[in-house]
Amino acid sequence: MKITAVLLLGLTALGSAQLEWWQTSTFYQVYPRSFKDGGFDGIGDIPGIIEKLDHFVDIGIGGVWLSPVFKSPMKDFGYDVSNFREIDPIFGTMADFDALVVGCRNRGLKLILDFVPNHSSDEHDWFIRSKAREDPYTDYYTWVDPAGYNATGAPIAPNNWISVFGGPAWEWVEERQQFYLHQFHAGQPDLNYRNPLVLEEMNDVLRFWLDKGADGFRLDAVPHLMEEPGLPDEPPTNDPNYGPDQWGSLEHIYTKDQPELYDIIYGFRDIVDQKQGELGRPLVMLVEAYTNITNTMKYYGNGTHPGAHFPFNFQLIDNLKNETDAAGLQSIINTWFSNLPSGAWSNWVVGNHDQPRVAGRFGTQFGLTSIILGQLLPGTAVTYNGEELNMENTWISWADTVDPQGCQAGPDEYWRFSRDPERTPFQWSAEAMAGFTTGSTTWLPINENYVTLNLEAQKVAAKSPYKVYKRLTEARKNIIAVQTGELRTYVLDTHIFSFARAVPAGNPSVLVVVNLGFEDQVVNANPNNDLPVIANFYTGSLEAVYAENEEVSTVSLAIPARGALVLTYDALV
Repeated sequence: MKITAVLLLGLTALGSAQLEWWQTSTFYQVYPRSFKDGGFDGIGDIPGIIEKLDHFVDIGIGGVWLSPVFKSPMKDFGYDVSNFREIDPIFGTMADFDALVVGCRNRGLKLILDFVPNHSSDEHDWFIRSKAREDPYTDYYTWVDPAGYNATGAPIAPNNWISVFGGPAWEWVEERQQFYLHQFHAGQPDLNYRNPLVLEEMNDVLRFWLDKGADGFRLDAVPHLMEEPGLPDEPPTNDPNYGPDQWGSLEHIYTKDQPELYDIIYGFRDIVDQKQGELGRPLVMLVEAYTNITNTMKYYGNGTHPGAHFPFNFQLIDNLKNETDAAGLQSIINTWFSNLPSGAWSNWVVGNHDQPRVAGRFGTQFGLTSIILGQLLPGTAVTYNGEELNMENTWISWADTVDPQGCQAGPDEYWRFSRDPERTPFQWSAEAMAGFTTGSTTWLPINENYVTLNLEAQKVAAKSPYKVYKRLTEARKNIIAVQTGELRTYVLDTHIFSFARAVPAGNPSVLVVVNLGFEDQVVNANPNNDLPVIANFYTGSLEAVYAENEEVSTVSLAIPARGALVLTYDALV
């Protein structure tokens, strides 16, 4: 047996009263279009979210994080913002937003907003004025002269950069006789952060929403904020899985992870901290960064200047596979903690609106196991819309595909790139339209399994993902070991991994045993005799043979295939 212990220095002595709200909470990402339609147009909205606020309380959520609800032409479903200070009519009004703030406050919920700093919509007033070279907006975006003109007189793009969504990252504007950069959709021109006026505009956006009642922000796509000013071509990856016009065909060494971007993030943290002092309530700043672990850790700060309270930890999204064994899972977890800066707070994310659902990636059994891992490993847990039900991906035909990342890939390959399958409406009940809308249609098809996989059914079932999820969030709130306990990880067998969240005797410690294999096993989870022989079953996979609070033997545990058991025990010493 291989054992590795990771000590969270300075945490085991802390009580939960000394932690900030965001450290003991579970954050819940609401994808507003798909959470609840407060009307009948088939698109989720703010009134729908208000209607279901008690659901967050019921499942133990502390922070409600909204994907963008700002004014937008919806070319990228809200991530193309045409006015950073207005609510899009699709989602409601500013009065609805104010009511949402009050509703959250009344329930002890914190409200987190998406902040999209890399780009605006091409329908934003700044871009319209920039196209016309109207000062001071002339250089609000990245404008570049053509490299030349081809034989037909058409302008040639300045380099080979490719959009994340596929195709050239440059769009020609006849009016201005220049190209503009768009690292995503052509309707999302990149803002120019080398212009200090742009930075101050975005600082003001942060101030505006904090004054309106937001409790913090999740910053979107921040590795793309800066580019190499010389605009050199990026080298090819020579990856046969990607065509020449697809983002994966290039190494993005000049358009991503540039050193200058971190100071921008640290500056945004300054704004949040200043407003926290003014408003007198604790605020939080989270960062989304798909990058390597070295770059991820830079978002915490530079040692003298704080950055994000935490950047999202995508280790389980990026590295956990169906073929991962126990040693591989231990390595994934330990890699994160071995790179974590001293005193930094961890977090775990297993899904979001850009990733296939965990049940789609791993199957329903290990999907729930992944959710258990995300909730009980040290740090803050982040839940995506529907994970509390272990919702599954929905097959979306080419005709129904609306995600620009899928649409731009074309009918033959859209399924490789579309994010629609994980964005389908929340399944509230077995009623028509899954209880999502009173209308007769929805913006994306509802999964046909809603008649059996829905919240109402899971509430009354003897066992369900919903009931397991509630037990997990209760543990995060009430068991000090889950909040601050020392982490010890164990490889018990090729496919059996376990970890303990240990505190001294007198308070319950927690042991999680995971079967990454595809067969049921009986395992000795106590080979070193450092645990009591008897523990209590707290929760776990639906296939587990134990009942809640049942006494179980730590030396002979029956663990289902692809499953997990969560036990509580009192430390021997």
